[in-house]
Amino acid sequence: MARPVTVTKERILSAAIDLVRSGGPSALTARGLCTRLDCGANAIFSAFGSIQGVRDATREEARKLYRKRVGDGFMLNPPFKGFGMAFIWFAMDEPHLFSLIMEAQTQPTSYKNYIDTYIGFKEESLSAITDTFGLQEEEDAEMLYYQLILVALGLALTCTSGKSPLTIPQVSEILGKNVRAFLMVIRAGADDREKYIPGAGAGPVGDVDSYAILHTLTGQNHLLQQLHTVPRYIQDEEWAELERVFRNSFNHTPESLRETYPGLTKGDIRIYILSLFQFPVSEQAILLGISPTSVTKARQRLKAKLQ
Repeated sequence: MARPVTVTKERILSAAIDLVRSGGPSALTARGLCTRLDCGANAIFSAFGSIQGVRDATREEARKLYRKRVGDGFMLNPPFKGFGMAFIWFAMDEPHLFSLIMEAQTQPTSYKNYIDTYIGFKEESLSAITDTFGLQEEEDAEMLYYQLILVALGLALTCTSGKSPLTIPQVSEILGKNVRAFLMVIRAGADDREKYIPGAGAGPVGDVDSYAILHTLTGQNHLLQQLHTVPRYIQDEEWAELERVFRNSFNHTPESLRETYPGLTKGDIRIYILSLFQFPVSEQAILLGISPTSVTKARQRLKAKLQ
């Protein structure tokens, strides 16, 4: 007889995150967890006390992932824009986890209270705003912070609704224009507004390059992370996830590619997607279950078809 698998808190939380990822916050039920873990409800309630206890712990687990991924945006340049784009990308890449995190648990007293409680990163943002845009007055820095967060939140919620898809380059353009517009308001009255409005060189190294940040952010997708860390054959059902990230990142689908290049096969498109996601030939071979030589030849054929 096989030994029963111990249902630990870690396994329950991992299953809970998977349930929310696939079906949204409403999918997190005791029955759903029992089915996924092949256990009885007592194992879950013994660990967390109630299903609400599981939900609270799952929300905190999701927030840990959110804080890590969104916080990493400050390492981009300029940092505040990088943070805003990392925030929106998290919503695009993990829409159900984002919804769980942003769901208000109590009635906020104001929009600022909501932002401080659920979005966070105020101190880091104000520091980045001061360093990048030279706003020394705390009132001015706070104005820019809250206004841009409202813009970013609106874009993020638009993305999670699935009704108005945006790509990372489009998000970069929208955030950049809003930063300039709000800075213009803050500096209103100056004779020469241009000197107060950072252009494409804002920050010590230059503005965010849309495609550089694209590859930084897409690399945070949980499936892409797994495949880059330990390359393995990609199952057919996993291609749907990769095509979703491809669509969000490049505003393309396999269907739109075939419309532009009718000669493309399913294999061509998969090679194309993996190449855009920065997988080298040796890893593409593992992911596709073919030899490196076959990958190289396939890439050559693909290049000829795209010309």
